[in-house]
Amino acid sequence: MLAEDWLKRTQPGYRELSNVERSAVAGFSIVWSVFEARALSTNANATAIVRFVDENAASFGSAEPFGDALAYFRQRYVSDGQTNHKFESLHFRQNDRRELVEAVLLEHEATPTEIVKALLIIVFRLRNNLFHGLKWAYEMRDQQRNFENAIAVLTRVLDSNAA
Repeated sequence: MLAEDWLKRTQPGYRELSNVERSAVAGFSIVWSVFEARALSTNANATAIVRFVDENAASFGSAEPFGDALAYFRQRYVSDGQTNHKFESLHFRQNDRRELVEAVLLEHEATPTEIVKALLIIVFRLRNNLFHGLKWAYEMRDQQRNFENAIAVLTRVLDSNAA
């Protein structure tokens, strides 16, 4: 039995997702796995992400390749000059460098390396929410652009020769 058939048959909301939405989730899962293996030695956490970016800072001399994803996440997670309820739904844990992510999203921090760190931590939180089941609480609705932008961040990091 294929996973797709089982998910359509048993998981509320999955059969209502478009093929593009399903593809975004599947693609994200695979690209994340490649990123975690190549960049983080199979041990993902915010500390490892920060260390990876710091060790490869020369590969991130410009934030331009990440501009579209940064604009998307700012639009999604900032309202009226402050982080919003969608930002809270990332469910930051104690060591996830929430302050750094907020500073970048609120445009208080703008160095390329800090931007890359913040974007990768957002992607990490999306990964945790997906892999630990939180995304199923609302049947994966409104996630396609999250995963497409997360894939863009991951592939640009992987293409930077840092990983």
